[in-house]
Amino acid sequence: MSTTTRRPSGTRRSTPTRTASSRAASTRTASTRSASSRTASTRSASSRTASSRTASSRTASSRTASSRTASSRTASTRSGTRRSTARPEIEVLSHGPTAESLLLGAVGVLCLLGLVMVYSASSVASVQGGASSWTVVSRQALFMLMGLGLGVVASRIPVQVWRDRIAVPLMLIAVGLQLLLAIDVAIRSVGGPALPFAVTVNGATRWVGYGPFSGQPSDLLKLALILWLARLLDVRRREIGSPELLKPIVAVAAFMAALVMAGDDLGTTLLLGVIVISMLFLAGAPLRQVGGLAAGGAALAVLAVFFLEGFRMQRISAFFSPEDHLATEGWQLLQSQIGFASGGLWGNGPGNSRAKWGYLPEADTDFILAVIGEELGLIGSLVVLGAFVAFMVAGTRIALRTRTEFGRLVAFGITAWIGVQALINIGVTVGTLPTKGITLPFVSYGGSSLMMCMLAVGVLVSVAHDR
Repeated sequence: MSTTTRRPSGTRRSTPTRTASSRAASTRTASTRSASSRTASTRSASSRTASSRTASSRTASSRTASSRTASSRTASTRSGTRRSTARPEIEVLSHGPTAESLLLGAVGVLCLLGLVMVYSASSVASVQGGASSWTVVSRQALFMLMGLGLGVVASRIPVQVWRDRIAVPLMLIAVGLQLLLAIDVAIRSVGGPALPFAVTVNGATRWVGYGPFSGQPSDLLKLALILWLARLLDVRRREIGSPELLKPIVAVAAFMAALVMAGDDLGTTLLLGVIVISMLFLAGAPLRQVGGLAAGGAALAVLAVFFLEGFRMQRISAFFSPEDHLATEGWQLLQSQIGFASGGLWGNGPGNSRAKWGYLPEADTDFILAVIGEELGLIGSLVVLGAFVAFMVAGTRIALRTRTEFGRLVAFGITAWIGVQALINIGVTVGTLPTKGITLPFVSYGGSSLMMCMLAVGVLVSVAHDR
């Protein structure tokens, strides 16, 4: 009989139950821990997300602040740029009048003063000739109005049109008119009849006209030469200084000088030479080339004085000793100096000149400055001189500010023309240069001279607009 050993039932059942309970507890604990870890992870992720959002917002805020700062800096920079851009204009205005206003103001003073003094200097001679005292000044006023119209039209023509369409045709017209006078001189020298429209005054054939109106083609030739030479130097600027460019310039200048000298006008010939040399120098030609041309021109002028008309030697002799030539060339120079001396500082008053009563020849043309000095004194003479200085300053400013080489050369050429012509006239009047027969620009009586000078002012204003 076998004996079976039994374990207590309580013991057999309690062990699996406890094991399951412990497993359940462990499971619950693990679940709780997992949930806790998940919750912690979730909280950590949330905190990280919040932190990142906070950092992002802070970064965005800092970027926004940076962009605002950059925008403010950009605005400040733009404002500074605008201020710096506007500053040169303010500086120009603070330094005085513009070049155009200075130019027009100087020309206006010279023209109005010239109109008054032409009346004063010509009224006595007009009455003595049986005409009205207003005859000469009324014609001068008409020429001034015509010149004003030409100047206004010229100021509205673009610089490019002057360069491409006007310079060459104007040169051909001026040379053609001057050639007409030279042909007239040649025909009359062999006993032939005078050509129509060629006018001879005091033995000099320098005018073209019909009836009461006449003019000197040489006045137009000065402006035409400036425009033509400026165009040539602009088109062939790379050849400046080369013999290939110098040859046509010298040939044309020599031909024009020969035409002008046919009318016994050495003063205008020298003035044309000065224009050519000054424009070549300002265009950048080598000094040896410019100096050679100047020396050659001076040598030809000396030869013309000695071997052409004899009256030029008399003028030079009278220049050195006017007292020895009272009956001829010295009389005019002495009367001019007497007029300046009697005027003193403040002058004898408008209309109170004694020189215009037949003592001073050509009182309303070449020697009008002597009448100004006698009636308005040294102060009036200095006003004239100051107006010409202002004109030259304005012309130089216009030349320096224009944007084209053609405009720059034209402005310099016109400034040199007016300035040198005024300097020669003033020198002749006060006795520092021999008599040349050159008028004082804008002031002396003369239709073609006044009109061409005002036309040149219009061209200067046109150049001033081309910046």
